Amino acid sequence: MIQRFRSLVLGLIVIASFFLSRCANIVPPGGGPRDTLPPLLLAVDPPDSSLHFKSRKVHFTFDEYVEMDNVFDKMIVSPTLKRVPTVTSKLRTVTMEIKDTLAPNTTYTFNFSDAIKDVNERNPIIDFAYVVSTGDYLDSLQVLGRTIDAETGKIDSNVSVMLYRNHTDSVVSKEKPVYYARSKGNGTFWFKNLAPGDYKLFAIKEEDRDLQYTQPTTELIAFQDSLIHLRETNIKDLTMLLFIEQDSTIKVPGEQPPTEEPAPEEKEKEKDKDKKKKPRLQIQPQLDQNQQELDTPMVLNFTIPLAHMDSTQFHLVEDTLLKPVNIAHMKLDSTRSKLTLKYLWKEGMHYRLIVDKTAATDTLNQQMTKADTINFSAKKLSDYGKLFLKLKLSDSTAAALKGDTSIHFVVQLVKDKDVKYSGVVVNGTWTKTLITPSEYEIRILLDENGNGKWDRGVYYKHPKKQPERVVSFPEKKNIKANWGVKEDLTL
Repeated sequence: MIQRFRSLVLGLIVIASFFLSRCANIVPPGGGPRDTLPPLLLAVDPPDSSLHFKSRKVHFTFDEYVEMDNVFDKMIVSPTLKRVPTVTSKLRTVTMEIKDTLAPNTTYTFNFSDAIKDVNERNPIIDFAYVVSTGDYLDSLQVLGRTIDAETGKIDSNVSVMLYRNHTDSVVSKEKPVYYARSKGNGTFWFKNLAPGDYKLFAIKEEDRDLQYTQPTTELIAFQDSLIHLRETNIKDLTMLLFIEQDSTIKVPGEQPPTEEPAPEEKEKEKDKDKKKKPRLQIQPQLDQNQQELDTPMVLNFTIPLAHMDSTQFHLVEDTLLKPVNIAHMKLDSTRSKLTLKYLWKEGMHYRLIVDKTAATDTLNQQMTKADTINFSAKKLSDYGKLFLKLKLSDSTAAALKGDTSIHFVVQLVKDKDVKYSGVVVNGTWTKTLITPSEYEIRILLDENGNGKWDRGVYYKHPKKQPERVVSFPEKKNIKANWGVKEDLTL
């Protein structure tokens, strides 16, 4: 009996243990705070700042496992080499293999940028650099500056900045630079360990990163007017104004875009499409919620470019008069698909624009299927905001201009990267009414030729010319309807 009781108790213990083991949650011990420290360099062979450097391989040892992140694009070697060194990582070691023969008596900087990261949290080492000399001393001169988009006045990052010993103008398009740096997120660039000499300085914003200026319609370029003379002191506070030398949106008169002759079967398909659905000529007014801006012409967009137009068949009617009024001026743009109508719009007035059926003939020899009537109204003054701006020159700006009275200061109100309103500062002030409510960025253009707009620079044509300077005030101003905003700026 006792034996049976012992067996029963033992069985119950086994069953309970089984269920408890199935139900229990095993929680691992909690970890500490997340690792935010980059890898620490423990040793490098040969050592940093070595003289009479002759090694083909360099080994970097860190305190934790590391990996490489896009090192081919991020690594910068100055002076530049024909072949980029090969860099590999294994466990805690990074190995750099130099493929080219290094020049004698030269200081080399191998800048890895942030390409070396730890494996676990991918914390990068910022601006990790290795400096050695093939001679008996290290060069130590420096050049510092920043890159700015001349048209917007904003800093520009990830720009290739280059120094050349060759002083010919075409060197930027034909040769690789002697020294090369890249501007950071705040627009600054920094050349270190430079040898004394006279250099030409350029900056290029490019996609292919071939370190050559070959695409004047897509690549931004900046240049210094004079040589950089490096002797015993560093050069600081250089400003590189980037610009596109040729505007790709401007077409040469008579120039036609290249077209490819379609295959015969494609021609037949196009003919079938034309038979099935031929586009119709229609008018699309450019209005803001069926309202016309007070101080701008009315814009009509045609779905097909026009071959002919009869301006006498456009009739503008004021609802209060119930009779046509004279349109001040009408003009087709170069595409012959946009028509502007100038008129002194009256605040809050209702209008009707009647376009006769035969008023326009498109390039397909079509006219509208019927007359078109566009009903709209002009906005009210209370729909707009105002800006009262005062501009003061700082002492340094005034000193830099040296009393140059030929420069006009032009205020630009920018929305969505487009200049919506602009005007010249007179006696230190500028007032603008009829501003469509929105948030605007303010820029100040230093207009050198008085044409009221920004002019790009010129490098390859004579004479060379720097782009006009724009200063950006990035904090946006909220201009509300029926409200005035006062703004004091110091340039």
